[in-house]
Amino acid sequence: MKRLVIVVEGDTEKAFIDSVLAKYLFTKGIFDVSCFKIKHTKGGLTKYQHLKTDLINCIFETNVIVSTLIDFYALPKDFPGYQEALSITNKSAKLSFIEKAILADIEKEKNKPLPNLIPYIQLHEFEALVFTSLDSITSLYGINEMNFEELKKVFQNYPNPEEINESSETAPSKRLKKLIKGYNKINDGIMIIEETTIHTILDKCPRFNNWVNLLIEKLV
Repeated sequence: MKRLVIVVEGDTEKAFIDSVLAKYLFTKGIFDVSCFKIKHTKGGLTKYQHLKTDLINCIFETNVIVSTLIDFYALPKDFPGYQEALSITNKSAKLSFIEKAILADIEKEKNKPLPNLIPYIQLHEFEALVFTSLDSITSLYGINEMNFEELKKVFQNYPNPEEINESSETAPSKRLKKLIKGYNKINDGIMIIEETTIHTILDKCPRFNNWVNLLIEKLV
């Protein structure tokens, strides 16, 4: 049976894979899911080569599918296809272009096709998934712990949470820190996602849903 290895950007993404996504994939008959943070860096994703090195170290293992979970927000500009993708208006298409460029770059270096490599970039960042359900947030926090009216506006303006924009002031993670008192990316983010359920997230976040379904298709 094939194994799934996912290279992620940080602790929040790793916690999500380990405690949420792996459990969901288990129900689909995928029993071997491992995840690790990008190595050769002191935190986050600072240059493409770090990710590339980790992917190359994984893809030639036996019976393995290798993927990524990294943010488009603050993506390093040295990624393959980054500059060319700037002219693409549709954000999902822009990320698909970069993902294909990553695959092409590694295939070119290794001089062979790599059907077991599935680069994935989250639009705009992982914390967009936390904005899937307002009810989940309000069920976990008291009225004095959050700015309910502003949270409500975000949900009204972005039925698809993946479209929440990427400026330094309004990216999903920035909004959460501003609107929920003492918000912690790992503990609070995963708690909200677990309350929301993976099924609701898949229903509301089409790009994420397509990635998960592709992994299942490749693994089952």
